[in-house]
Amino acid sequence: MIETKRLILQPLTYEQLVKYANCDNSLEAELNLNKSSRTISAELKEALENTIIPNVADKTKNYLYSTIWTAISKTKNEMVGDLCILGEPNANGEIEIGYGTHDEFQRKGFMTEIVGGIIDWAKRQTLVKSITASTDKRNTASFKVLQNNNFVKTEETETLFIWKLNMDKRPLILYIAMSLDGYIAKPNDDLSFLSIVEQEGQDYGYADFVKTVDTVIVGRKTYDKVISMGYDFPHADKDVYIITRTPRPNSGSVKFYTGELKSLVERLKSENGNNIFCDGGAEIVNELLKGDFIDEFIISVIPILVGKGTKLFKDDRPEQNLKLVSVKSFEKGLIQLHYKRADN
Repeated sequence: MIETKRLILQPLTYEQLVKYANCDNSLEAELNLNKSSRTISAELKEALENTIIPNVADKTKNYLYSTIWTAISKTKNEMVGDLCILGEPNANGEIEIGYGTHDEFQRKGFMTEIVGGIIDWAKRQTLVKSITASTDKRNTASFKVLQNNNFVKTEETETLFIWKLNMDKRPLILYIAMSLDGYIAKPNDDLSFLSIVEQEGQDYGYADFVKTVDTVIVGRKTYDKVISMGYDFPHADKDVYIITRTPRPNSGSVKFYTGELKSLVERLKSENGNNIFCDGGAEIVNELLKGDFIDEFIISVIPILVGKGTKLFKDDRPEQNLKLVSVKSFEKGLIQLHYKRADN
C-alpha cells in the first residue's frame, strides 16, 4: 500500500483482480468502499484476462509488478483511478507503466498524484532503475501527467510519444572557490584574491573533477567575465548552457539558454550522462538552491576575509542537510570541503 496526500494506492491480489474485472461492486464491498459506476474498456478486459491475472497468479513472479494498483480517495472513499506496472524490471532495471482515471474524477490532478506515488515506491526498489510509459500523441492530458512527474520524451512513433524517467539521476555539483567570509568576488567582480593560493603544479583537483563532467551550467555574467579576460571558454568540449535572459546564437556546444532553469535541470538530470557542473555565478547557484537541485558541494575556502562583494549563498532558500565527504588542506592555506546531500 502507498499513501499520498489525497490517495491510498492499493495493489490488488489475484482474488481482488477477479472481482475488479467483474465490475459488480464486489471489490468495493471487500475494501469497504462506496459503490462505484466504473467500467473497464474492452482493451483492459483483454489485458486482464490474457496477461495481468495470469501473471499475478504466477507464484514465481512478484505480483506488485503485474497487478493493478487501484487509487482510493481518502475523503470520498471511492476508487478514482488505476495504474498497472507491465512486468518485473528487465535486465536494464526498466519497468513500464499504464494508467487511467475514472471518468468522474478526471481533470482533478489525481493521476499526477498516482504516478508520483508509484515513482516514490519505485525509488525504494533496488532493481528499478527507470520507468517508461507511452501516450497517444493526441492525449495531452496523459502526457502532461508524465511531464508533471519529470518524465522526458525520448522517442516517438507515428501515433505515440515514448517517455522515460531515470531513478539514478545525474548529480549536479557545485565546484567553486570562496573567501573565508563567503564571498566569490570582491566589488566590481574582482577575483584577484584567488591569486593568493596560486601554486605551480597545483590545481586543487580541478582537472580530475572536470574529467567526470560532460555538462556545464553557468550564468551569462560569469561567462562574459571569462571571455572579457581574454581566455578561451574552458568547457567548449562539453555541453554548455549559458543561462541568460537575452537570446544569443549558439556557438558549437555552447548554448545560450533563455528558458526556465527548473525545466532545463530536470531534463538534464533525467538524461544519461556524466556529472553536471555548476560553474557559477551566485545568481544561478541560488536559483538552483531554491529549486533544491544541487546534489554535491565542492567548495575551496581561500584564507582571506574580503569584507564585501558578491556572496556565494544568499538568504531566502530552503534548509538543506548535508553530509561531509572529505576535507583537504593545502600548503597555501586553502581548505577544500566536499559535501553531499544528506538525503542521498
